[in-house]
Amino acid sequence: MADSASRSGWRMWLRLSTAGLGVLMGCLVFFVFTFGYGNIAAGSWALVSAMFAGLVLHLHIVYRVHRLELWYSAQRLAVLRGISLGGLGISLIVTMYYVYLAVIQHQQSASVSYRDSFVLASVWSFMTVKWSAGLAYFSHKYKVKIEGEREYNTF
Repeated sequence: MADSASRSGWRMWLRLSTAGLGVLMGCLVFFVFTFGYGNIAAGSWALVSAMFAGLVLHLHIVYRVHRLELWYSAQRLAVLRGISLGGLGISLIVTMYYVYLAVIQHQQSASVSYRDSFVLASVWSFMTVKWSAGLAYFSHKYKVKIEGEREYNTF
C-alpha cells in the first residue's frame, strides 16, 4: 500500500512536475541567454541543468510506471550517482567562482548587461548544483530500493 502511494501520490506528482519544469526552463533559458543575449556561460549551464533535470525526470517516470528495473540495474544507478556527484562538485566550484567574480567586479543583477553577467551564470550553475544533487539522491534511493526488492535464490 505504501509503495503504490509513493508511486502515485502528490509527492510523486510534485517531483514529476518540478523535474519537468526544470527541463523546460533549462532548455528555454539556453536558447534565450545563448542566442538572444549572448551570455554563453549562463546558457551552457542552463543546458547542463536541463540535462540533469531530464535524468531525474526519467528516473521518476520509469519508477512511477514500474519499469525502473527494466531501464536501470543497481550498478547503472551507482554509476549514475557517481557521475552526478562529479557534476555536483564541478558545478559547486564553478558557482563559487562566478559569485567571486561578480563580487570583485561589483556586479549587480540589474546594473550589468545580460551578456557580461556573472550573476546569471552563477544562478544557472547553482541550478546545476541542485539538479545534480537531486540526481545523486534519487539514483541512490532507487538503487537501494532495487537491491531491497531483489529476490535471492539460495540454490
